[in-house]
Amino acid sequence: MSSTSVTGVGHLLRLVLRRDRVRLPLWVVGLGGTIVASALAVPPLYDTPEKIAGYARTVGASPVSYLMSGRQVGLDTLGGIVANEISQVAQLGICLMVVFLVVRHTRAEEESGRAELLRSTVLGRDAATLAGLVYGVATALLVGAITTTSMLAAGLDAGGSLTYGTGLALLGVAYTAVTLVAVQLSTSARGALGLAGAAVAVGYLVRGLGAMEDNALVWLSPFGWAQGMDAFGDERWWPAALLLGFTALLLAVAARLMAHRDFGGGLLATRPGPARAGRLLSTPFGVAARLQRGLLLGWAVGLFLLGMLYGAVIPTVPDLIASNPEMADVVGASGQAAEDALVDAFLGYIYLFMAVIACGFVVSSVLRLRAEEEAGRTEMVLATPVSRTSWMAATTAVALIAAAKLTVLMGLGLAVGYGVGSGEWDRVLPQVGGQLAYLPGTLVVGALAVALHGLLPRGTGLAWAAVALIALQVILGQLLGLPDAVQAISPFWHLAAVPVDDFEVVPYTGLLLLTAALVAAGLWGYRRRDAVTG
Repeated sequence: MSSTSVTGVGHLLRLVLRRDRVRLPLWVVGLGGTIVASALAVPPLYDTPEKIAGYARTVGASPVSYLMSGRQVGLDTLGGIVANEISQVAQLGICLMVVFLVVRHTRAEEESGRAELLRSTVLGRDAATLAGLVYGVATALLVGAITTTSMLAAGLDAGGSLTYGTGLALLGVAYTAVTLVAVQLSTSARGALGLAGAAVAVGYLVRGLGAMEDNALVWLSPFGWAQGMDAFGDERWWPAALLLGFTALLLAVAARLMAHRDFGGGLLATRPGPARAGRLLSTPFGVAARLQRGLLLGWAVGLFLLGMLYGAVIPTVPDLIASNPEMADVVGASGQAAEDALVDAFLGYIYLFMAVIACGFVVSSVLRLRAEEEAGRTEMVLATPVSRTSWMAATTAVALIAAAKLTVLMGLGLAVGYGVGSGEWDRVLPQVGGQLAYLPGTLVVGALAVALHGLLPRGTGLAWAAVALIALQVILGQLLGLPDAVQAISPFWHLAAVPVDDFEVVPYTGLLLLTAALVAAGLWGYRRRDAVTG
């Protein structure tokens, strides 16, 4: 790159930070806060050598644990246990964070036309890409530093904490480079997100499959390289060179691709659609469903597979709790409970955890309304006989119906995983029904996003803040001893803890009515406010 091609990078970075003054803190606080809370909550659970040995004996020999978190070394130490417990959220979280942030300020800006306006000034051709790179790297390093600090605050070994935090940060940096390559290939933000997200999924699964078989496949994945630094074990640093080399190679590829594509274009040709639209696309619901198709498909596959993984873990729960009775507190059971009661308590915890994850889908689906409005595409839709109410109602209906379908898929995934792990296939309907018992909580969160979009469009980021707070309450509410008044903020707190408790109609119906009220408020506000274009 010549010196003139990156002119204005500093100004552009300040603009990026200004635009993400809400989004960035939500990512950092949400992801970093979860890591910190987990790092501080795990050590009290394993405060004796016997409990640590029990963890190493059960989790350390579980193929499902290998698939989800890889082969973490040092499971006979408190540091290794903490690293293993936070790895899944920390590694996937940091990769997804940089993917979303980098695409937002590179490909999405070109797609919306804002980047062209900036290019009409003295901004250099490569300034936006360099700003996206610096932004992604800086956020990854920040999360890595938060992770290291939280481990040190938990009293873990300094060398292991630094090694783990560095590996995590370099993993995020590597996927920043992956995202920049995806940006050059795709012509749309959705396409770039799909390519980069697929790269994250492939890297994660390759590491998991290699860990299950204990073979060299783990060394074909950046996730394997980060974990190969052996934090809280031998603590070797040469795998960091693999991550840095991989990053440098992809950055060179991204620079090469950028030099050979037109501004606003991509190197992967867009497949032309049919000459005439189908009858369904003549309706607002059909258009909204078509726009959400890729998003729904990706979430459906991911949540079904996640359900299978958790379902396969269920048969190992009694042994894990037998080695550490305090673990029963995490899932809301007594360590001396019967085996069936322990399994039910764990199932209830997983139902709740999966429902919270589904909240992420329903919020992202509803907030497509915000993205379409900012990009100016909503105005084109509303220039036709389609009314504001019908357009927003159609998108809302797609999001809420899709959330219900995903809930069924999660239950089916749990049932299939449990059947494979235990050989028992008589719990399919009960497990699907158990997952559906938590659906109103997910729908309320989606309805909150609808209300914010209609009444307070510039505050839609609060919907993501609600998801983060609910996740914190679900994961760590009991361990942190949060008072009932605080936990009651979560809609899931009001639902019966199925299957431990009997299903209750009143709170279920009450949350459905609250969902309807929030949706009605959002539709009312949307009809009366001005359009937002930025």
